[in-house]
Amino acid sequence: MKNEKGAVMVETVVILPFVMMTVFFLLYLGLIKLQDMAILYQVQRTAHQGSLILASPGYSALGPYNEKQIDLASSGAVTQARAEEYYKAYHENILTLYREIFGYGGWTSQEEMQDFLEKMGDDTMMLAGVSLFEEKASLHRGIFGTRLDAEVTFGFPAPGVLRYFGYEGRMEFKQGASSLAVNPSSVVRNVDLVCDAVVALKEKLHLDENGNLEKILEGIREYLF
Repeated sequence: MKNEKGAVMVETVVILPFVMMTVFFLLYLGLIKLQDMAILYQVQRTAHQGSLILASPGYSALGPYNEKQIDLASSGAVTQARAEEYYKAYHENILTLYREIFGYGGWTSQEEMQDFLEKMGDDTMMLAGVSLFEEKASLHRGIFGTRLDAEVTFGFPAPGVLRYFGYEGRMEFKQGASSLAVNPSSVVRNVDLVCDAVVALKEKLHLDENGNLEKILEGIREYLF
């Protein structure tokens, strides 16, 4: 009996530290994953909401977007006033009116998106010891759309067990998200304008007579295909 008790004591002394180390290591990994998902939310919201700002000139008229949820909402008389301000911003200047040609997002800047990303970073830090090495929001303007990329590089101090074995570094992670700023209502408007322009041109040049329009279209098809 005494031998059995001694064996149990020895086994407990040997095995218990490994069990406790495994449990705390799993808890540490769980906390890392929790912070990782919070950073992922940060970059995804920045990319998604930032693309709305880039695609809609009057988006900021709905309120401070960096203090609200992704989909802004108002009520009562405030809604009508803000709606008027929202649509007024669409005709502010020729660059905004023809944003599909000159590029989306001329009413905001990369610095504004960078500030938004950093503000989100302050709100998503959940654990002590986490370091943000880099927060970068970049705009890539182009015809018919502007892409917003949001990237965050962050790190955790190495667990004590790794430091005990001589690893003094930090574990680094990176999360990123991209979103294309395209306004569907603008696309529909432009398609409608093009159709009206084709109809008006056809009537002015009398392309309906003698099948001229069909001959032009057939020539274009032969040239392309």
